[in-house]
Amino acid sequence: MSKNKGQALVEFALVFPLLFFILAISIDVFRVDWVTSTVAEAARQAARQAVPNQVPPDNPFGSATGSCSGTTLTPGANGAGCMTNNRIDETVDVVMGTFSRNSAMTEASPSSCPTPAAGATQVCIWPFEQGAAGTYADCAAARSALGRDPMPGDLGARAPEYANPQYKGCFEVVVTVIYRYDSLVPFLGSAAPNLLRIASSTTMLAEY
Repeated sequence: MSKNKGQALVEFALVFPLLFFILAISIDVFRVDWVTSTVAEAARQAARQAVPNQVPPDNPFGSATGSCSGTTLTPGANGAGCMTNNRIDETVDVVMGTFSRNSAMTEASPSSCPTPAAGATQVCIWPFEQGAAGTYADCAAARSALGRDPMPGDLGARAPEYANPQYKGCFEVVVTVIYRYDSLVPFLGSAAPNLLRIASSTTMLAEY
């Protein structure tokens, strides 16, 4: 009897790592699907917050107070400074929740958005918040000079465009959210880092 018990323990010890690996992979597949949807929603919410035509008392590029519309129903949104980089980053943090250990905000196009460390989130917004206004007279002039529809970054910074809108109908803002999934399977993250890089970009037309 003791010999059979010993054999069973040895067999279990040999099989257990494989069972654990299969269980961890199954959980990872579920969580990756979940976090992929969450990253897409974070990018959408952040971009939506970056483009509304807020009333002047909200001081959209001023100091931060109150709740912003990215994660609050519009009638309940009473915040100021909601179109700044930091407050857009806050919205991404709220949507990402416990998935993300920390996040960083960078002013960069989607192609230049860096990949964060495992378990962290990188937020990129384009064009710049502060900077020079666009040099074209209007949307028609921009299209004529560029030979195409303007893309984010072609028409100057966001704050001067909000203050003196000259590109209403063609000024776009893009928000990119990149999350580096921290796998439950040991060494999978270091062995296949690009496989666990989850990214989503949302481009929206400014309402101002």
